[in-house]
Amino acid sequence: MPQPEALRACCRRIFLRDLTLTCRIGAYPQERLAPQRVVFNADVWVYTMFSSSTRDALEDTLNYDLIVDIFKEEASGPHIALQETLIDRIAKRITALPGVALVRAEVSKPDAYSDAGAVGIEVWRAPASPSERTIQ
Repeated sequence: MPQPEALRACCRRIFLRDLTLTCRIGAYPQERLAPQRVVFNADVWVYTMFSSSTRDALEDTLNYDLIVDIFKEEASGPHIALQETLIDRIAKRITALPGVALVRAEVSKPDAYSDAGAVGIEVWRAPASPSERTIQ
């Protein structure tokens, strides 16, 4: 997996901070009664050739909307028991976007514990090499 420091010269980092959505998530019976707030953050390293435009045209770059839409689509789906499942699905979809070299993504539940700011999961993922890709 590439290291973020090694990508500085050949990538741009797109970041998303504190996207707060309502999600049907949780393994406990009381969590199945109502949606709860989840907070998402991400860093997406994109190769410069996929994140630059000599024409100043959006279609020449990886549109941030695609990343935000992935978070929103996954958060609005059917009930998910685990944050691990949710963030793994999101990271897999983001790594499949054109030009993505590395993804760091996290999800947290700010209301899970009254005596904690949040509890969450962070993952780092790189796109699968061609030999590791499976047909879906």
